[in-house]
Amino acid sequence: MAELPKVVAIGFNKCATRSLARLFAAAGYPALHQKVPRRWPFVWALAPRRRRKLGGIMRANLQAGRPMFAGVEHAVFYGDLIDSNQGSSFDGNGLFREILRDYPNTILLLNWRDREDWIRSRLQHGHREFAAREQRVRGVASQEELCALWRAEWDAHLAAVRSFMADRPEQLVEFNIDSDPIEALIARLPAYGLRPEHYGDIGRSRGRRLPAWLQAAKRWLAHYRPRAQR
Repeated sequence: MAELPKVVAIGFNKCATRSLARLFAAAGYPALHQKVPRRWPFVWALAPRRRRKLGGIMRANLQAGRPMFAGVEHAVFYGDLIDSNQGSSFDGNGLFREILRDYPNTILLLNWRDREDWIRSRLQHGHREFAAREQRVRGVASQEELCALWRAEWDAHLAAVRSFMADRPEQLVEFNIDSDPIEALIARLPAYGLRPEHYGDIGRSRGRRLPAWLQAAKRWLAHYRPRAQR
């Protein structure tokens, strides 16, 4: 396991990051999705300053001049690198150059989907709290302006990754979650022993029929639970 390169999903959130993390975890690899887990998740849900989001760790490491995954280098898979909180929004997926600088053998997994479907998914994320928070911390006047900003970031990120990786195609694996079969992704990563039955759309919750009380509780928690300020 220690000899295998890291695999870092540098697509945006809401692009099957949770399912990809499960794929690697089920194969026996340490896989980190969005944040470093703690032993008592209910406790740190009420104490957000104890959270350790991957994007926040990467940003702190960048500012301190440390390797990008310093402190969490035990993992093989990393995904959902955004750190969106009450005070700022930062996405570690843009640090792919620094990741390769610090871990030259890393395989970058560019997970993507239809852009407009991705925007609609982001708008619904967290009972729409995510979009409202992003609009506030980014200082944009309307949801339409936020969507335009997301589109520009999406286009620029995919173009930058493909341009930078043009001379090392063996280290870039693209995965369109809408149309590419999981078997095609697994075939690109034969050394990891991944299995297609361990992949599924486990992050989707819209359209699920939940009791009214549970829907109301989830909506309240999404909008009013304590969150980190930076």
